[in-house]
Amino acid sequence: MIRWFLVWLSLFPITLAAQRPNVILVITDDLGYGDLSCYGQKHFSTPHLDRMAAEGLRFTRHYAGATVCAPSRCSLMTGRDGGHASIRGNGPVSLRPDPEDRTIASLLRDAGYDTALVGKSCVTGNTQTPETLREKGFDYFYGTTDHKDGHFRFPKFVYENDKRIELEGNTLHSGPHYDLTLYQNQALAWLDRRSEKPFFLVLSLPLPHASLAAPEEALARVRKGIRNEVSHKAGDRHYSDVREVKATHAAMVTLIDDTMGRLLEKLREKNQDRNTLVMFTSDNGSHAEGGYHYSMLQSNGSLRGGKRDLYEGGIRVPLIARWPAACPAGRTSDHASAFWDFLPTLCELAGLTPPAGIQGISYAPLLTGRASDQPKHESLYWEFHEMNGRRALISGDWKVVQYGLKPGAFGKAQLYRISGDPGEQKNLADAEPERLAELMRRMDTARVPEARFPLPGLDSPVR
Repeated sequence: MIRWFLVWLSLFPITLAAQRPNVILVITDDLGYGDLSCYGQKHFSTPHLDRMAAEGLRFTRHYAGATVCAPSRCSLMTGRDGGHASIRGNGPVSLRPDPEDRTIASLLRDAGYDTALVGKSCVTGNTQTPETLREKGFDYFYGTTDHKDGHFRFPKFVYENDKRIELEGNTLHSGPHYDLTLYQNQALAWLDRRSEKPFFLVLSLPLPHASLAAPEEALARVRKGIRNEVSHKAGDRHYSDVREVKATHAAMVTLIDDTMGRLLEKLREKNQDRNTLVMFTSDNGSHAEGGYHYSMLQSNGSLRGGKRDLYEGGIRVPLIARWPAACPAGRTSDHASAFWDFLPTLCELAGLTPPAGIQGISYAPLLTGRASDQPKHESLYWEFHEMNGRRALISGDWKVVQYGLKPGAFGKAQLYRISGDPGEQKNLADAEPERLAELMRRMDTARVPEARFPLPGLDSPVR
């Protein structure tokens, strides 16, 4: 009888799981869709993330909030897409005070969660404003606030809450304090301090973004999978000189994987494994910086483009979710989701009402094995304010991309059918003029102007 009762329990995970899970979000910086072996990487392996995917849900059509860091993380934190977020580009701009930019951290903290962000800040842009972390919902912070400080593996200082801590011996390009190790250890220590309250931890790892650097032990593990190695001499000294560019990138990804293994082991040690939702993603596609190019190790897989592109290689990113109490294992989903869905998803799981005016849609039904109940987006929208302006919209299987948004000089729109052409090699704009026109109409109405990030071609369009 007990055996059959246990079988019955396994069929209804969401009904019997705790209503308020702990949540750990690990967000990496410039890790590409193809940088994990469970997403097709052949040059090196990521066994802990592969195992996490096997024990949970792997998304194959998940999208970052933007194609660069700050606006992507703004969408993640606030549930707003690229046409409604208050940060639409990198620069010295933080999230606005509540209630204008209410974050998921603030919502969960007000609901009784312990909250922390360790690593590269997701709410401050390029500013030295550690006080913003508490204002935006994080009880504890350890890391850097100016995103430029996250470019270096050996930062000269970090903040713990609002206290600046000097990292003696670090010179940006070398030193005794490697940033990933610092952040991993602080995250594990914070988990050790948790009591009975539910918790929300964002572990924001600034790897594998350049500058490229990794310890010898990590390099030794990946060299055998590298062919035609290259070196890089940094011209402006912003990034490090690199003797083994490909191996260093690979080593940095494997160090991220090691961190995931330690996080999951810590949860098991503390008997918090079953009711902790662990999610892993990246803030945009892989880059061409610091001597590395995403094509070297197929970091974006077969997808077109990379960071700063609105082709799939710039915005489609890994997302893995593991929650043994409620998320059935061994699943893959091609549900089209985006960073702005994160906030409403956690609100639903925690029994909270999301803020009004967001564009995100909860994927809690999909997470918990109720795929037939999962609502879908009518469309997903992005814009990029550098390089003369770019925008893109996805609706179902179809995607429209437009580069060059200067007033009076708009570039020609491109149309792709993503389901059969994820590499965006066949432009169907001329073959499908009516469909293109409809998607362009949707794209024209998919945004509102943002005073802090004007885009003249769209704010005052002259086509």
